[in-house]
Amino acid sequence: MSSEHRTSSPRWRVTPSVPVAAVVFVVYVVVVVGLMKASGVGYEHFFDSADSTLRSAVLPLGAGAVWLTAFLVWARWDHVFRDARRLPTGWFLWLLPAVMVVIAILHLVGLEWDRFSPGHVLAVLAASVLVGYTEETLFRGVVLRSLRQGTRSEGMAVLWTTLWFGGFHLTNLLLDEPGAVLQVAFAALTGTGLYLARRGTGTIVAAMALHGLWDFSSFLVGVHEPDGGAATAANLIVPLVYVLAGVTLVVLVVRERRRPAREAITA
Repeated sequence: MSSEHRTSSPRWRVTPSVPVAAVVFVVYVVVVVGLMKASGVGYEHFFDSADSTLRSAVLPLGAGAVWLTAFLVWARWDHVFRDARRLPTGWFLWLLPAVMVVIAILHLVGLEWDRFSPGHVLAVLAASVLVGYTEETLFRGVVLRSLRQGTRSEGMAVLWTTLWFGGFHLTNLLLDEPGAVLQVAFAALTGTGLYLARRGTGTIVAAMALHGLWDFSSFLVGVHEPDGGAATAANLIVPLVYVLAGVTLVVLVVRERRRPAREAITA
C-alpha cells in the first residue's frame, strides 16, 4: 500500500472531487439565494439600512457559513484553509492584490461616514466578513481543493476556479439583478486577485480578508457614492484592476500549465 493511500484514506470521509464540490455549491446556492429571495428585499436595496442588510445578507450568509463549516467538519478535507506547499509568487503576482487593497482603502477614505449610522456600518461589516468567509471557503477552498485532485495543472485549476466563481454571480438573476451578466466577468477577474492572496501567503485567511475589504468598500459606496479626491482616484484605478487581472490570469494559466495541481499529502 502506498504512503499516500495510508495517510489520506483514513482522513477523508469523502474524497475531494469536482462532483462533490458541485453538490456543496448547489446546496450553498439553494440556502443562501433562497433566503435572500425570501427576505423580500430587492437586490439593489440589500445594504440601504442596517435592517435590510441583516435580513437580506447577514442571515442568509450566516446560514451558508454554517453549511460550509458543517460539511468540512464532516468531510475532514485537508489543505482547504492552508496550502500543503508554497507556490512561487513574484512581485508581479503580488501586484493585483496590492492594487485591490489600495482601491478599497481609497473608497473608504472618500466616504462621507456621517451619512451612515454605527449600526448600519456594523451590519455591512458583518455581511462583508461573511461574504469573505463563505465565498472563499467555497471557491478558493472547496472548489480549488477539488480541482487540485487528479492530473490537472495548477494553471487549469486556477482557470476553472476563476470561471466557476464568475459564473456563480449569474445566480443574482434569481434576485432580479439584470447586471448579473456583467458581474460574471468582473467577479471572475477579481477572483484572480483573491487566488493570489491565498497563493502568496499559503493561507485562505488572506483571501478572506481581501474579499471582505473589497466588498465592504463596494457595499458602502453602493449606498452613498463618495465625491472627493480619494473616490475619484479609486474610480480611475478600477479599470486597471480588470486589465491587470486579465493579463495576470493569462500569465498564470500559461506559466502553470506544467505544474501539477495535485497537492502533496502530509502525514
